[in-house]
Amino acid sequence: MAPRFEQLIERHHDELFAYLWRLLGKDRGSDAALEVEDLVQEVFMRAYENYARLRPDSNPRAWLYKIAGNCAFTKLRRVKKWREKASELGNRALTSSDSAGRAHSAARLRSLVGDLPARQQACVTLRYLQDLDYSEIAQALNCSEESARANVYQGIQRLRAMLKEKL
Repeated sequence: MAPRFEQLIERHHDELFAYLWRLLGKDRGSDAALEVEDLVQEVFMRAYENYARLRPDSNPRAWLYKIAGNCAFTKLRRVKKWREKASELGNRALTSSDSAGRAHSAARLRSLVGDLPARQQACVTLRYLQDLDYSEIAQALNCSEESARANVYQGIQRLRAMLKEKL
């Protein structure tokens, strides 16, 4: 039997917030927190709209992560298009120039994770920052466990290469 929807919100709100915060690579400003909270609300709105179709044998946590990932990737695509357009107009202030930062800092690592391809970024974030196992990652991203493992591995390899380049 599936839990009541309110229970899902109570149980998973904070971890979905943390996942979206990490996935979007936000700095610790108050506006960023409001933006991520808005996205969490969008996740729960989409989940509520589709809750009746959730199969009783489903993993609600993985299902919520799948919705959160989809919402985040949509937002990231919009932001990327907006930044590209702003860059075309010569607005260099919107591009990140974190090369002066240390490669070992948490902020730099978050930035490097943000540079991974979307699937690898999601897998690495879910595995190492959200502590999901590979079966949960596979459910959340609608892929096989092998694909989830491969994306985590490839993401870690790419991060290592990026770190070597920055040193």
